[in-house]
Amino acid sequence: MKTAFSIILISLFFSFVYAQENPRSYDGRTIKEINVKTSRVPPKIVKKKFLLNEGDIFYADNYDFAKQAVHDMRIFKTADFLIIENDDSSISIDINAKDSYYVFPFIFGTGGSKSTLAVALIEANLFKRNETIFISGAFNADGFAASGGLGLNDNFFSASVSGFNYDEKVFDDGSYSVSGLFSPLKGSGGSEVLTNEYNVKSDSVKLSWSKSFREREGFTIGFNFSEVKYSGINPPNDTGSHNKIYAGFRKFKNIKTSGGMSSMGALFGIGLSDVTDKLSDLDKTKYGYYAEINYENGGSYTGSDFTISKAYLKTKFSAETKKRHVLIFDAAAAAAFEAPYYDRVRSGEVLSGRGIYARDFRGKKGFGTGISFIYYATKNKIGITTITPFAESSVIDDSGKARSRTGVGAAVSYRMWRIPFPLGINYTYDAATGNHNVSFFFGG
Repeated sequence: MKTAFSIILISLFFSFVYAQENPRSYDGRTIKEINVKTSRVPPKIVKKKFLLNEGDIFYADNYDFAKQAVHDMRIFKTADFLIIENDDSSISIDINAKDSYYVFPFIFGTGGSKSTLAVALIEANLFKRNETIFISGAFNADGFAASGGLGLNDNFFSASVSGFNYDEKVFDDGSYSVSGLFSPLKGSGGSEVLTNEYNVKSDSVKLSWSKSFREREGFTIGFNFSEVKYSGINPPNDTGSHNKIYAGFRKFKNIKTSGGMSSMGALFGIGLSDVTDKLSDLDKTKYGYYAEINYENGGSYTGSDFTISKAYLKTKFSAETKKRHVLIFDAAAAAAFEAPYYDRVRSGEVLSGRGIYARDFRGKKGFGTGISFIYYATKNKIGITTITPFAESSVIDDSGKARSRTGVGAAVSYRMWRIPFPLGINYTYDAATGNHNVSFFFGG
């Protein structure tokens, strides 16, 4: 009798473990209760973020998606989920999440001909509301940019100010030199024959509000106060105010739309609650998508000296294999229906962002595609090594004259889970010019 009882207990134990590892065994059950236990943040905030509700029918795919939404709050040291089978064949879900907080200042710089210095102060969940507050600033020889923001649950408010003063070179192949805080070295990457050179002075203030809904869609609205001035022998003729409003709508699934500062808590062991999941194989290929449409408009009603009307469409599709390697396809299009020279479509705006180029093109329309593959060469509890080959191409149309850019290359990086900045090297070959660009990076 004692032996039989032991066998029953063991069988029940393994059945329970199997069910926890295979949530599909609960598919079709009704969720009777969701219980949340936290350390600091109110449980109702976590319960809302979980995306499943009491009374819903349980399905494993929705459960995995809801769990990831909780992990993506990035305020937890651990987050454990337990499914409990009730006597009436319904289920209950217990969530035990140990949240914490951090306040972290950091400073970093880059070398080269345009050394950049950046500083920031970030806090998360200090006030026990799942909030994030940051202020940051950076400057180099081209100018400066400073910003601040508040993230509160699914809302994000930001303000930024920038001022740049740089020389822009235009070459006979239609390209012009790229400038900015983290742009590559000027001058290389195509024709060396100058057709024009002038000084650009631009100042702007941006205000925006973004909101997400149930980790699947969201919108952004904002206003951009911008003033552009030129000096030189033959500069563009759009000196003046370029003020505009902008709005965008996005829809997504299984593709992260944020990162960077939300990962800073890893330094303190916060936000790593899903590392075990990331190290585990998937039971099937996971597909994801991201689609975003944006529109900008300016005119006398915004205080602009020019009529501005521009639209962007960006899409991304991904397939994550069982071993968690990821194939990504990007496509983007943009059109400047009415826009002065400074506000025209730039080739960098329709590329995937994998490549690094010292030149850009500007026109009335643009289209770009890209494909990349994130391969995890090593993956363990300390960190991950990734190898990411890519290929991308863009076409910019300027009054019927098309200019293309095609780049291929790869990035190799290593990131420790506790250090939110990968260390690596990026190689880009610009097929249009035969130019090679090798860049080391820490972060990004």
